[in-house]
Amino acid sequence: MEADPTQKLRYRIIECSGEDPSFPASELLATSSQSRGWQSQRFCSFPQYITFQFLAPVSLSQIQFLCHESKIPSKIEILVALPDLRTPLPYSEIKWKNLGFLSFDPNEKSNFQLRELKTVYVDSPCLYMRILFHKCYPNRFNFFNQVGFIAVVPFGVSLGSLPLKAVRTIQPVKNKNPLSEYESQVDEVTMIKINELEEAKMRAVEAEDFEEAERIKQELLKLQQFGVQLKRLEERKNHAIQNEEFEAANLCKKDIKRIRDAITRMINGDRVKDQSFARGGGSKSFDYDQYEARPQPTEQSMMQPPRQSMPMIHR
Repeated sequence: MEADPTQKLRYRIIECSGEDPSFPASELLATSSQSRGWQSQRFCSFPQYITFQFLAPVSLSQIQFLCHESKIPSKIEILVALPDLRTPLPYSEIKWKNLGFLSFDPNEKSNFQLRELKTVYVDSPCLYMRILFHKCYPNRFNFFNQVGFIAVVPFGVSLGSLPLKAVRTIQPVKNKNPLSEYESQVDEVTMIKINELEEAKMRAVEAEDFEEAERIKQELLKLQQFGVQLKRLEERKNHAIQNEEFEAANLCKKDIKRIRDAITRMINGDRVKDQSFARGGGSKSFDYDQYEARPQPTEQSMMQPPRQSMPMIHR
């Protein structure tokens, strides 16, 4: 009996639609227990994508995906391409073949403690492989609406050597998400609502419901103002707690609740009566400006054991 020639395939990453600076796409190149994996940019638009180039044309037979425990895409699509290396086309003109899509579990049953490992079986020659990551499942641990993968491991057989002129270098693509300009100014919870409204506005424009798009636009302007105020209050509350100024912290807490209640009424279609917060107003009984914002804690990844499944790829 002949030995199975299938082996783990090496690759380069040549394109990435966006990445969290703490979890760049280059982390996928190190398939070890120390790898932190890739995560998309915070509040990114979807779909996100990563393009891989193998070191030579290959016959791709299977791909293993180890997903993040809470930053989970609703589905991914797998595309491949094998250009004619004798008459190379510009990269932008390469034709892609869609092999199908793969769905992931929302992971609620494990309380987001386990990572899902999936293996898909394919049979396709290729030089390039592109993975499209669709919208994430919302959950309480994914504050920034990201998707993330710890590992992407392809298997197959090499079909020959690759001419040097066909090798591309990594070209990260700047994320054009219009929401990124607000990220540093608006609190996290409000940013999620802004993201949802932006998507609703885009759907209204696509449906040519411009009256609805204008209404959502005005809500977004108000929500952005609320978000800026909330972030300032959260920072001042945290600083007050750190300095044991509990009276100040309590006043901040009350104002935060009033603003969030106003946001809820606005989202539910009611008239926002408390306009003072949208204009930057707040409690007059305490001078918040005496406090400076302290740095927010950084997110830490949690290493958890994977759970496995053997799915069929959908076409």
